Amino acid sequence: MKRGTLYCVIVLLICSVPNFVFAETIDDVSLLDLETAQRIGLSENPGLAAAAERVEQARQRVSQARSLYWPSFDARGAAASNRMSASDAELQSMLTGGRDVDRSTDRYQLGLDASWLLFDGFSRKFTNLAAAYGKQETEQARRDAQRLLLLAIARSYYSAQLALYNKTIAEADFSFNSKQLEDAQLSLDVGAGSYSAVLNFQVQMNNASTDILLAERDYALSLNGLAALLGIESGELPAGIKLAKVDMVEEKDFLNLAKDKLLQTAVKHRPDLLRQELSVQRADSTVGLQQAAYYPRLFLTGSLDGKRLDSAAFESDDFGSSLSINLSYNLFQGFGDQARIAEAKAGKRAEARTLADQKNKVINDVQNAVTNLKQSQSQLLLQRSSVKLVEQSRDLVEEGYKAGQESLARFNEVQRDLVRTQSRLALSLISLYTNRENLKSATGENLIPFLPQQ
Repeated sequence: MKRGTLYCVIVLLICSVPNFVFAETIDDVSLLDLETAQRIGLSENPGLAAAAERVEQARQRVSQARSLYWPSFDARGAAASNRMSASDAELQSMLTGGRDVDRSTDRYQLGLDASWLLFDGFSRKFTNLAAAYGKQETEQARRDAQRLLLLAIARSYYSAQLALYNKTIAEADFSFNSKQLEDAQLSLDVGAGSYSAVLNFQVQMNNASTDILLAERDYALSLNGLAALLGIESGELPAGIKLAKVDMVEEKDFLNLAKDKLLQTAVKHRPDLLRQELSVQRADSTVGLQQAAYYPRLFLTGSLDGKRLDSAAFESDDFGSSLSINLSYNLFQGFGDQARIAEAKAGKRAEARTLADQKNKVINDVQNAVTNLKQSQSQLLLQRSSVKLVEQSRDLVEEGYKAGQESLARFNEVQRDLVRTQSRLALSLISLYTNRENLKSATGENLIPFLPQQ
């Protein structure tokens, strides 16, 4: 058995599967909300399956390391048939006074060997620690993959929501211009309107139709991406499924963005940071493992041997036994042990520096997420106020246009302003929801609802 495999670094660069299963599937859903989508994704995403097996590999490495504390038993046996040459038989007959010599001989052997490592300079202790830390690293890697998957699902979900909002705005624009076209056509029919006004509103309707088509395209693309994240083999959500509409967020519902508290939460919950801390501990165990070479190794060995000629019917008189304690102590190996210890210490320092770098990245993630969310909250308030102002302006210009006091160009302008402002409001709302998820992912809090209850 190669002991090196028991304490090697278990490197995971891919996602892993959760250790809990949700019964709900996409076929059971008619109205899909974000939490349901995330639960389905954690259960069904195919990219997580391979890493689940790596978690199992790490668990079995722990069992391998523990097996070093147990004695080892080996059974052996042999059966041999020998035939003496004629000349050797003749010579042996002469030496024994002319007696007949049996030229054929059968030999049978049975044996049982046992060995038990009593002391190895704490090598087994540090091998077990390294394997245990490796297992915990894979578990944290799995959770980090879950964290990133939850964020990816949320982004696709809210991208689809934005497309729905844009489609609703474009449909309202189409309906508004359709009503204006009817009025313009009636005015033209009675000789009070112009044909250019009719053409204008037809063009505006066509522009709104284009916006509807673009929104439908964006919605379909977002749903395709969501379906892939949810592990749907067809690559499409089932026909007829709808997304639960997101609500407008009031100022009283804005999140508390106390940066110090958020950073503390990230240090506690970010799986990639916890994994790197375990990497430092595993590297420390590797140093102890290499230092075990400075200690002697003490073995207890025993054997039971049986031999019999011309018959395999062994009896107790055919067996003998031995028991011994053996000491092994390497005195010199060309400074190889010192080099291996120095290498392990360098590895520990590298992991510690990587941990410091990872902490900086986590802090940066949290700070960026807080900044973006603050801006989204401010944008939402601003755009909501702007929509009210532009709606009032559009209504006033519409009245002026019908009274002949405002131009058609001005009427088109304020309607376009309203559509743009409504689109910005929708974008700021979805950005707020998306940046909330970004912040939860940056602190690791998005995992908490999906972890097994302690």
